[in-house]
Amino acid sequence: MGDGTRKTDQSGAGAWPFVMSWVGRTSALIGLFVTLAGGVTWLINHHRRDAERSSKMVLAEAQISQGEYQAAVDSYAAILKTDPLFVPALEKQLDTAMEWVEDFHVLGHKGQDATDVAGPQIDTIMSILDAGLPRSKGTRAADIQAHIGWAHWLNQHIAEREFGDAAARNLSAALSADPSNVYANAMSANLELQNHGNFDDAVKQLNVAVSSGRARPFVRRLQIGGLMSSEEPGAPAELVRVTNDMRKSGEALDESERARISNFCFAAGMSNHKALGKVLSAAPSDEVWSTYLWLDSRNSGEDSVAHRFIQANLMEVSGKREEALAQFRTLQKELKNSPGSLKDAVDAAVSGLSVGGSASR
Repeated sequence: MGDGTRKTDQSGAGAWPFVMSWVGRTSALIGLFVTLAGGVTWLINHHRRDAERSSKMVLAEAQISQGEYQAAVDSYAAILKTDPLFVPALEKQLDTAMEWVEDFHVLGHKGQDATDVAGPQIDTIMSILDAGLPRSKGTRAADIQAHIGWAHWLNQHIAEREFGDAAARNLSAALSADPSNVYANAMSANLELQNHGNFDDAVKQLNVAVSSGRARPFVRRLQIGGLMSSEEPGAPAELVRVTNDMRKSGEALDESERARISNFCFAAGMSNHKALGKVLSAAPSDEVWSTYLWLDSRNSGEDSVAHRFIQANLMEVSGKREEALAQFRTLQKELKNSPGSLKDAVDAAVSGLSVGGSASR
């Protein structure tokens, strides 16, 4: 009996560690499965978040391409709400704010004041630019500082909520940090021309901006707009030089803008021989002629009266006096019964060249 009892007890004692070992292994396996399941869930959620984030980034790019800057900024903000340190969204939102500044325009509903619409949009732009400046360095920091300056200009002249020299101070700070900065130079020059400041300094700054090779369409927009707002006698000639370079380098310029430039540079000077002479001397005669035809596409063909008048003046400027006089006399006959400023200009040209010089005109 005693022996049997001891054998039974020993058998039970051996079974217990086995059971515990099996339970331990089972618990470990369950833990492993739970961990694996959690990892799979995390991977699935992570993949989903990445997909959603990528989708929003693509959406924002599409919105930018359509000029829907507010919507694009909001799309990036939605990404940053869940991941505030996601650098691609931070930097793209900053790029969008700068692009918005460059292409800022207000479309209000009927009866809505444009200044009321502009204000909140400029506030959004300012907050993004101000947040982006401290984390940026070098040229990028100067780019942002310049755009902050331009945003202040918009706030003053479009939203009509600001006074003072905040725009000029920010642009000056950008130039101090990066003297060759494309935006700081182009924006400063444009303001200088708008405010009838130093014309020569503005032209130099615009040339620096163009030579940088960056943001060329925006720079040209500020360059053309600034020169056309200038009352300096040299502005039309400088604009001919600019558009001549644009034509030669194949830069785009829509037809309505070309017509405005042609009127500013050539048509306005048709009754002022001295002023027209300066315009026609802005570049080599053959290049000025090609640029004139490129700009004045409204008068089709080179045989229009206006075109031949410009051509005759170009002959005179380039020293071909006899050829110029012959063309002016032909135009004089054609315009004999067509009174107006062009006829008067042709008559004066014939008179001036006939007496041996154009100084009398």
